[in-house]
Amino acid sequence: MRQLQFDTYTGNIIEAKLDYWQDIEDIPILIRNFIHKKTTNYILRDEDNSKNYCPICAHEIDKYGFCQNCQKFCNIVDDTEFKIFDIDKIKQYAFFDTYYIFDVVNNEVILYVIDEYVYYDHPNLAIPYRIMETKIKHAYHVLNNKIIDLKGNVTYFYKDIDKQNKKDDEIYNYRIDNYLNNYDDGILYTDNLDLLKDTIYRYTNIWLAKDYLKNQHLFVSNLTYIPLHFSCFEYLIKDKFYSLAFDNPHLLKYDNNARILLDKNGEYFDFMLKNNFDFYQYKALQICKIKDMRIINFIVRYLRIVEQILEIKKIDIVKLYYYLKKQNVNIVEYRDYLNLARDLGYNLKEKNIIFPKNLMEEHNKLFEKKYIVFDKSYDKKIKEISSKLIKNKYEDNNYVIYPASSVKEMLDEGKNQNNCLRTYIKDYSNGKTEIYFMRKKSNLNKSFVTIEVKDNKLIQARLKNNLDPSDKIMKIINKWLMSLK
Repeated sequence: MRQLQFDTYTGNIIEAKLDYWQDIEDIPILIRNFIHKKTTNYILRDEDNSKNYCPICAHEIDKYGFCQNCQKFCNIVDDTEFKIFDIDKIKQYAFFDTYYIFDVVNNEVILYVIDEYVYYDHPNLAIPYRIMETKIKHAYHVLNNKIIDLKGNVTYFYKDIDKQNKKDDEIYNYRIDNYLNNYDDGILYTDNLDLLKDTIYRYTNIWLAKDYLKNQHLFVSNLTYIPLHFSCFEYLIKDKFYSLAFDNPHLLKYDNNARILLDKNGEYFDFMLKNNFDFYQYKALQICKIKDMRIINFIVRYLRIVEQILEIKKIDIVKLYYYLKKQNVNIVEYRDYLNLARDLGYNLKEKNIIFPKNLMEEHNKLFEKKYIVFDKSYDKKIKEISSKLIKNKYEDNNYVIYPASSVKEMLDEGKNQNNCLRTYIKDYSNGKTEIYFMRKKSNLNKSFVTIEVKDNKLIQARLKNNLDPSDKIMKIINKWLMSLK
């Protein structure tokens, strides 16, 4: 309990306000140095010309990472993180990174959300010049049952998040963080986690995951609501299931199979621990109980699609995996084929229907059989839907995301991307799914990423030939998903 004081405004005896960092000067120098060093390590990457640039002066660096202008080496290794930008627009370029810092005042916990902005513009210079600005965005007073945003004077109760959990048993972290009014994942400063040992975090053992957390991008919910509100977090940390602990462990609360898979004497415990299972790999193991990470990661990669296939027909996923490899066909095409076969009344118990000798040949036959001519009403409906979905349009310095607005657009996209987007025309026009296009601003007329969304959840995002986007592109898409209305 904090010291009591007399409130001259109300005439009441109240607790003294918690002392917290108000501006950059309040932040300890060690932490400021940590933030600056992290941000400085990013390398600028212009994907259009396949060149890298110095994060300090924005001059081109050679393949070894050497900058002639700064006479310094930039450390390029396999896990180097890049900031993607257009060198022709460097004077307009800016990015920011989010950092989380724990502090303890009189045994009470404060979690800071700190943004560091980087600009490559200077009003008095003709050449790019880096300016860095650090801001304290949030100061959350973390309690057992609520979080108080000290800067905004807003209180967020865990019970309100629980209510949302009951409405949707798959409420993911980013939705919780929308509720907390924090939309950006960040990097945690881990050197001071031992501070939490004598606080409300004492039973979480969160400091045991220090080495794991150093390399993770986290949300506020990962560090507050989840470790403090779910007893399974403590046991997962003690068993060294770090990914599973921080990645939606609240969903395990409603999972009857959790005890079986997490039993130390069980068949899958060592296999899961060895591969540091996250929640999605855990879900994949439930779908197909096999100790083969190729199969597990295949299911994770296409989890929504696999679930949709199993709703149509209970099928052996291992057989499907090897069948698709032999056919050299993407699982999305297979899902669409099954949909067509079911809609046309084919017997899904027959092996030659479930696994045809030439999948794409049969896929196209069924498609032509079902959609010989597109109904003109589809185009009208799609125009009406896109006029509503345009509120979800996303735009930053490099990319734009917007809804498909006509049948022709979808046909052209499918042709340019070499995918089967044409088979989504009916579902999109009937509001059963949503289709968006992601474009590079440098070439708005060229297809880049095709996106399917349902109930504000990402179903799939595909480059040409149904390839997966890079992690950097997926980070942008996930950030956009959080803003969907």
